[in-house]
Amino acid sequence: MNTKNNKIFMSMILIMIILFVFIGGVSLYLVRSSNRVLYDFVLNIILIITILLSLFTLISMIMMICILYNKKISRFSINWLKYSLTIIYSNIMYLASFMRIDKDSIRSVFAQINNKINIYSQLSVKPEDILILLPHCIQKSICPHKITTNIENCKRCGLCNIDDLLKLKEKYKVQIFVATGGTLARKIIKELKPKLIIAVACERDLSSGIKDVKRIPVIGILNERPEGPCVNTYVNVEKIEKTIKYFISEEE
Repeated sequence: MNTKNNKIFMSMILIMIILFVFIGGVSLYLVRSSNRVLYDFVLNIILIITILLSLFTLISMIMMICILYNKKISRFSINWLKYSLTIIYSNIMYLASFMRIDKDSIRSVFAQINNKINIYSQLSVKPEDILILLPHCIQKSICPHKITTNIENCKRCGLCNIDDLLKLKEKYKVQIFVATGGTLARKIIKELKPKLIIAVACERDLSSGIKDVKRIPVIGILNERPEGPCVNTYVNVEKIEKTIKYFISEEE
């Protein structure tokens, strides 16, 4: 758990609440200076909207803190977070752009909360209904045996993670595909209709993919980039296996 990123994420939510109150106060001041009758009407409307937005955001923030620190939350809280997370995340990203805050720190916490929501949902699936989506950069750039059309083209030399991931495929009978981008990933998902997706990607692609896939749970696992983005990346295969075992345990 990255405590620094969590603090940044929660600070952005607090700034959102302060902005709600500030905008409401400025609006009231402008209306009051022009028309008293209109002021009384708008006062009630703005107060209601400001209170509701602030409460919605504050409650969501409390639930996010609980789930990030592994506190037990109710089924209602899980459903609340499923609805509120995307809304709050989109607004936080606007704020991050305006305040020039590192967006990847926000994206990583978003993926982390999303993962916790799906884990707490107690979903159980069959191994064949699990789809592992990998970025093409996980393969060594110098490798002549391209796996973007068929992962079985791998010669299993062990220089990248593909060999270990194929072992997971053989052991658990899960589905594994390499996607060169969002369009291909959506095509694969549409054709295979998985019940759970384990997606490996960088912060940007991961958060984008989670938002794009509406009705299928997505567990996001960040890749490791020792040589920089989009080239010769790695993934913690143990995390992927642990995730598979967690979601198929009850089925077995």
